[in-house]
Amino acid sequence: MYDPQDYYFKKAKQAGYKARSAFKLDEIDEKFHLIDKKTASVLDIGCAPGSRMQYTLAKLQKLGKKDFQIIWLDIKPVEISLPNMYTYVQDITQHEAVETIFQKHGIEKFDFIQSDMAPNTMGLKDFDAIRSIGLLEQTLWIYKQFLRPEGKFVIKIFMGPGFDEFVLDLKKTFGGKNIKVYKPKACRSESKETYIIKT
Repeated sequence: MYDPQDYYFKKAKQAGYKARSAFKLDEIDEKFHLIDKKTASVLDIGCAPGSRMQYTLAKLQKLGKKDFQIIWLDIKPVEISLPNMYTYVQDITQHEAVETIFQKHGIEKFDFIQSDMAPNTMGLKDFDAIRSIGLLEQTLWIYKQFLRPEGKFVIKIFMGPGFDEFVLDLKKTFGGKNIKVYKPKACRSESKETYIIKT
């Protein structure tokens, strides 16, 4: 039975995170080592409410990193302020505006891109999946143009029609051995949500 205030919801509140998504990133990062001492530039797409950024900052600080920049982009405002992080209310499909933000911060390429972006769900899982993939397809230019060749990413996606084709496209672009599909334990079991990772 769906419980909006389950274990991870309560754990997030106790840890001071804005949402449970911090624990999803934590689990993925522990397994695939996405954030390391080489990570100096991070892009977060669909960053609201900010829990993954809280995790990312804590991880970079734990690694002893001081010289880094994290750019947040979302169509919703984020009510959180953290050091070395810059938040913008910005539609990711507006190429020129997005590129202007990157240029403002002197970022040519990112070491790590994370996306928790998703459409407003309708409760129809196949339809939600189609809309999720369609939205993500509009953001692929970011990964192709602004991710370092050795850079890493993690993208939330809803499984359903078009999922296999989307994963295959990423494998063709970034190399089949580098692309993984993984569903963290912190995801609700009944959810179609999963994550695509480039290592």
